[in-house]
Amino acid sequence: MPLTQGVLTYLPYLTTSIFVVGLLWRVRRWWRAPAPAAPLFPAPAGSAAVWGRIGAEICLLRGRHATQPTEGLGAWIFHACLAGIFVGHIRTVTDFPRLWAALSLPPADVDRLSGLVGGAMGDIALAAGLYLLARRLVLPRLRQITRFEDIFVLALLLGVLASGQVLRFGPPVDLGPVRDYLAALASLSPRPMPDIPGFAAHFLLVQVLAVYAPFGKLLHIAGVFPAKLGLTGAD
Repeated sequence: MPLTQGVLTYLPYLTTSIFVVGLLWRVRRWWRAPAPAAPLFPAPAGSAAVWGRIGAEICLLRGRHATQPTEGLGAWIFHACLAGIFVGHIRTVTDFPRLWAALSLPPADVDRLSGLVGGAMGDIALAAGLYLLARRLVLPRLRQITRFEDIFVLALLLGVLASGQVLRFGPPVDLGPVRDYLAALASLSPRPMPDIPGFAAHFLLVQVLAVYAPFGKLLHIAGVFPAKLGLTGAD
């Protein structure tokens, strides 16, 4: 087996190891972070109110754009489409024939609907991401506070989205070999990547994203949970 093919075959295990270790390190940092001396006013009363605030901050990005909600519209659209695309990728791993049968949806209709919805979300996410990138590069007040990491993470996400759209709108992709490849990885029986044009580039970019995620800004929203639930400052 050529060296390059061997590296690509076993690289997902290194990626997964770095992601898991990095995630544990990030959780430990949240756990050890000092708790605030007093809750910010107005403090929610009761667990239901706490979870309500967490839900609002996550779903509406309320904490980040509370003072200027109109500026957060592009960010909200971007995040919402990314969430939808992530959910849609569940079909890359497995399918749900019983659910489609219960809904009286033939497999062809499911594939067609998935392609339309996923393609639309991908296009909208790309447009929103380019808008957010342009704002950081053009608006003086944002350019002053923009760091390399801000540009890097947006460019990386746009690369993942663009390579995914190439797969979606290129030659038809049979998900069978992709599922078999991922199942082989999960069962610790790795095999070469499926011979699908563009798949290697997309999968490698996803792995770069996974390696970066625990150490960068992508997990900032998850920090809402330990902060709002009072789980920081345990030791």
